[in-house]
Amino acid sequence: MSEQAPETPLLLAQLAANLRALRAKGNWTSSALAEQAHISRRMLQLLEQGGVNVSLGAVDKLARALGVTTGSLLGKRPQARQDGAVLIEQVLATNLVSARKRLNLTQETLAQQSGVSRAVIAHIERQARNPSLHTLARLAASLDLSLEALLSK
Repeated sequence: MSEQAPETPLLLAQLAANLRALRAKGNWTSSALAEQAHISRRMLQLLEQGGVNVSLGAVDKLARALGVTTGSLLGKRPQARQDGAVLIEQVLATNLVSARKRLNLTQETLAQQSGVSRAVIAHIERQARNPSLHTLARLAASLDLSLEALLSK
């Protein structure tokens, strides 16, 4: 089992709080939101409790169903999603490459600093991987970014 980034529990707690608040605001049942997001009701319940690792893809599905941007669902203030929003994989890849290059880091150096393998970083940059929030939190911390910033356009 991989070690969690220090901010991961706070990140999961923020996601849980946002999910509960947005679901209540929209008068969604857990079953209805899970169905709309194409995830299991049990996964939604675990996420709302704040203690489960989840993939970026699952967070994106929930954000889309709730009508907010994926990055902001992980922040303090969820923001409405605009029509024609770019795919989250593209946003992540662009921001990861940009931040890495801004800091003059190779994939190998970022891998050493973050504890995420170079192969995984390469796959994320090519949009060929659906990373977990734990993985993204480790990368964001190594790039001195919030996860919300890493996932926001």
